[in-house]
Amino acid sequence: MPESSEQPTAWQWVSESQFEVPPTPTTIAIKRWWLSLQAKLQSADDEEAEAPQSSDAVNVNMQKGLVALDKRLSPWLDDTDDSSIKWIICPPHAGVDVIARDFCQQHSLQVLSPPPRDELTLDALDLTLGEENSTTGWYLPELAHGFIRQSKGLRWVRHFFAKAMSGELGKGVVICDSWAWSFLQTLWPTGHLDTLTLQAFSAQQLTQLGFEKEQEHLQHLASLSRGNLGIVSAYAERRFRRQASHPGAQQSRFEMPSMPAEATDYTAFVLHMLLIHQGLSLRQLRQVLPIISPSQLDVELYSLRSGGLVALTDEVWRVTAIGYPAVRQALKSRGLWLDRF
Repeated sequence: MPESSEQPTAWQWVSESQFEVPPTPTTIAIKRWWLSLQAKLQSADDEEAEAPQSSDAVNVNMQKGLVALDKRLSPWLDDTDDSSIKWIICPPHAGVDVIARDFCQQHSLQVLSPPPRDELTLDALDLTLGEENSTTGWYLPELAHGFIRQSKGLRWVRHFFAKAMSGELGKGVVICDSWAWSFLQTLWPTGHLDTLTLQAFSAQQLTQLGFEKEQEHLQHLASLSRGNLGIVSAYAERRFRRQASHPGAQQSRFEMPSMPAEATDYTAFVLHMLLIHQGLSLRQLRQVLPIISPSQLDVELYSLRSGGLVALTDEVWRVTAIGYPAVRQALKSRGLWLDRF
């Protein structure tokens, strides 16, 4: 669908403290709505079942998010007297990191990358951060990749924070996953840092972007996704594919995967580590979760993968966009600390 009706306010870059999730109906209200919707679908007559359905396929133009970021950061970038650092916080699957990297590359900022993750725990760790006080500025593509949550795996990120806070690195942009950011705040005071993130999308803004017009559905989907555009898109695309493969059939608005019935604290620990590190290999998972035996870890991953909650890509396990809402809720119910997005 075209985005011709989109208003400039649909893409808003705000500080971390200004971030607000869409209004959240109570759990009871969501359950009642979901049960009511299922009942309606089950009792629909043949005429309704054959009625044409609106398409959920939306090709969101992320370029407008880049334009908005450029407008926000260009004055800072052009100010030669300002050597501060911008910290861009990225909720999982939201596309904030992609937009931020595009901005940095567009302005020819130099890349500052941590060592490969498997080297972070080596005794002979290379702490080199590259050229200091670069005239063009620098950017760190993903701070979450700069640590492993174990004693020897935090040295590089601690060194980086010390250099960055002292001003030795000069003007730069740090891109960081929101779960990693939540963890790193326990290691270093970050309350005074200049943070940016993309404001959550409301149902009205999702309509402006071209998603379906049914406000009740969009309000619940905005709430379920916490305004995360990537999660919304994943559910919309999933429904569209099902409609395409089963034309004429009634489709529920969205179906959330559920946690395995046999889920334990170990299951939660696995998911927590995957989110904090923005994905880990099997070897790295074993490093950060030595309390779980290798055989049990294999069982946990198989169960989570079967339920669509995690996926393996390029030998790295990650929480899926479709599974993320259920995973976040499960971690919250077990009292584990979360990101604020």
